[in-house]
Amino acid sequence: MKFSMLEIKYSNLPIYLARVYKSPSMRKILEEIKNFSFENEIFFLYGEKGTEKDYLVRIILGYLNQPEVIAIPEDLNKKLSSSKQKNTVYIIQNFENIDISSLFNPEKSFRCAIFIADEEYEQLYRNGKISLELYELLLNSKKIYIPPLRERKQDIIPLANFFLQEISEFLKLPKKELSKDAQEALLDYSWTENAYQLKQCLTKACLLSRHHRLTSKDLFGEYSDKLSIKNFLELKLGNLLKEFANIGNSNLYETVIQEVEKALLTLTINETGGNQLKAAKILGINRNTLNKKLKYYSLI
Repeated sequence: MKFSMLEIKYSNLPIYLARVYKSPSMRKILEEIKNFSFENEIFFLYGEKGTEKDYLVRIILGYLNQPEVIAIPEDLNKKLSSSKQKNTVYIIQNFENIDISSLFNPEKSFRCAIFIADEEYEQLYRNGKISLELYELLLNSKKIYIPPLRERKQDIIPLANFFLQEISEFLKLPKKELSKDAQEALLDYSWTENAYQLKQCLTKACLLSRHHRLTSKDLFGEYSDKLSIKNFLELKLGNLLKEFANIGNSNLYETVIQEVEKALLTLTINETGGNQLKAAKILGINRNTLNKKLKYYSLI
């Protein structure tokens, strides 16, 4: 499994994020992660939907030397060679009602296991979503809580600038900047879906605005969320057609299809946190087909 939200190498990500996060709560989390031993260590990473759990996972991976990452439940039955077990990292999502006891028997060693959830494990156990055995295992975990973005105002603008850089690299667009009124609008917004919603807002603004500096109107006022795919494509393809109009044999059809497909795959795999099975269901294609396309576009 590869988390595809960032193209930054694992080893560089802690350095980048250390500069981005300004809130005391996130800086404390980063300092705690830096001091972990990463030897048979279990992390329980949780927070509201849309908080930066996937980024924290990549920060943890950044402190390890080429770990073998196993996604659970997708790779639950994957056979591991004993020579690699000590460098194995389990990333465990959607773990309700599945048996993962075999991963933690005394004969197996691993670097760390990262459980990812929207709720803390006490709540999951009280609601009958996890077994007593798993609850007792998680009692010994390092619990990492990511506060909602609305409680971390200091992180909003640095995180927005970080996302703008990321968006420009993914979509191969010139990097946009935030105007003063755009920054004020971002700080005033409630962000009920946290950093995920912030990134989606910025992505839409980058795609639809024609100018370099984003305004509050670009972010919240000018474009409707109900903008159809047809209207969006007409808007974006208009300028492209003008560029290709005087070029013979430009192969425009194939170029457009590939760019649209790559963008769609990127957004879907990011939305699902790298879960190919879930992404394939959303796209309505076979998982093997999705895997081949991801490899073709160098997305994994």
